[in-house]
Amino acid sequence: MTCAAARELVESYLDGELDPSVQAEVEDHLTSCSACAEKHARVRQLQTDIRTQAPYYDPPAGLERRVRAALAQAAKKEAKSDSGAWQWFAIAATILLACSLALNFSLFRSHGNDRDTLAQNIVSSHVRSLIGTHLLDVPSSDRHTVKPWFNGKLDFSPDVKDFVSQGFPLIGGRIEYLEDRPVAALVYQRRQHVINVFVWPTASSADHAGELTQKGFNIIHWTKAGMTYWAVSDLSLGELRQFSDLYKQSP
Repeated sequence: MTCAAARELVESYLDGELDPSVQAEVEDHLTSCSACAEKHARVRQLQTDIRTQAPYYDPPAGLERRVRAALAQAAKKEAKSDSGAWQWFAIAATILLACSLALNFSLFRSHGNDRDTLAQNIVSSHVRSLIGTHLLDVPSSDRHTVKPWFNGKLDFSPDVKDFVSQGFPLIGGRIEYLEDRPVAALVYQRRQHVINVFVWPTASSADHAGELTQKGFNIIHWTKAGMTYWAVSDLSLGELRQFSDLYKQSP
């Protein structure tokens, strides 16, 4: 697939509107083309901003009762003048309900696609760091060395912690590019296993967490105090949970 075709289809890809074969072609292209991946990330971020920042208003108490009463009164009037009008009104209401359900399902599916795509990008960054030469920009087990290294390189200060006494020593950090922005990658070790923790600010005010597996790698992500954390490793899920619990509970 060409870059022009992929960029033309990126919005339909995010909305899950493509045939499975075309969806797979776009996905394969995004994993190999950084320029198109950036375009995809920008559109995805726009969708996320709309969902998280668009205002939502709760209906006033009694609104449903008043609407039903008004509809019943209108139905009686229409029945006297034209018995078919009410049928058309019912059909229109059914269509509106179906459209609303379809929209909500589309938004839910898009949110799932966003998370899965981000997880794929994180696993790709993790694998590249293991097979290449860019695992560490600042090799150090001293968090007081690693944390200041990010000053001036990022527009936020990552919370760098060390768990050497618990068997998860800090070995350094680097800068990665995710979610259309530079992020901090903190690197830890468990025996011969590497744990990458990707950190960046989030617009969401709610704390949440989740777990998933991508291509044999376990991922645990959580949000806390305005920051998003994604930890990825080939460690067992139990040990990765132990690490993430240490990180969440540490002051």
